[in-house]
Amino acid sequence: MEEGAGLFEKIDITKYPVKKLVAIPLIILLIALAVLTYTQLSVDSPVRLGMDFKGGTWVKVSTDETREELTAKFSAFPVTLVASTGVGNEKRIEFDLTGGSQEYDQLIDLLNTEYGVGTYRIESISPVFGKQYQTQTLWALGIAFILMAIVVFVVFVTFVPSFAVVMSAFSDIVIAVACMDLIGMELSLGTVAALLMLIGYSVDSDILLTRNLLHKKGDLNEKLRNTMRTGITMTSTTISAIFAMFAVSFYIGIPILKNISIVLLFGLVMDLMNTWLFNAGVLRWYIERKERKKYVRRDVGKAKKKGKSVK
Repeated sequence: MEEGAGLFEKIDITKYPVKKLVAIPLIILLIALAVLTYTQLSVDSPVRLGMDFKGGTWVKVSTDETREELTAKFSAFPVTLVASTGVGNEKRIEFDLTGGSQEYDQLIDLLNTEYGVGTYRIESISPVFGKQYQTQTLWALGIAFILMAIVVFVVFVTFVPSFAVVMSAFSDIVIAVACMDLIGMELSLGTVAALLMLIGYSVDSDILLTRNLLHKKGDLNEKLRNTMRTGITMTSTTISAIFAMFAVSFYIGIPILKNISIVLLFGLVMDLMNTWLFNAGVLRWYIERKERKKYVRRDVGKAKKKGKSVK
């Protein structure tokens, strides 16, 4: 307990001015937006699109061949991914080609020759369906975020605290996507699921912080320190569990779980910063401002009463 108390004493955010607390997350958010803008100008999308969204062909086949052997075997085709599915010795191979092309027919001939007819699964996604998936994804993320924002505003009613919660969640998602761009990760159905989960993960500690500071009685700084201990413990536990999922999926070789865990790790680490620097800073400013106004009104009221008594 003493070591934990010492750690929180070192990172006691009540010692720092609000402007410094808020400035750091905002600067990182601006950098993330710059990364998204650069990616948009480079590949005509704020994030690199995977096969699910730009079209292509995948094959699943049970084989003991290594990734290097499979890559060499299909070197005549535009291979974009070779990975284990996590089901026995099944491998998934993705190609940047679509059904109906000459290359697609040649690929089927090779698969029939090497593995036999009916021993593998193959599916092709056309660019048209990829565009539809893009639209559906944007709608899903947009609606989820708007509904989350509506719930937050209904719960807290007042604009500034609600805006701080929503802004923190928005920043978590933007920075997570920017980190995907920086490491070259593509958007897939798995990473979309991670971004949707991140909307929920992002607001839990923000809601805890906002509720405690606005509705609990006591000294503001003490409430903030106590809430920070609880909130960081919650988020750290989640990060530990997701890191374990990443380690297992990386070791076994399950790309979809690995990608989901990476996106969640990016978002949750950024959530620590956005919650305890940006949101906490905004709430401190808001509450202290309310207190100052209250004292000013009280002093004005006393002055008026004294003026009347003199008359």
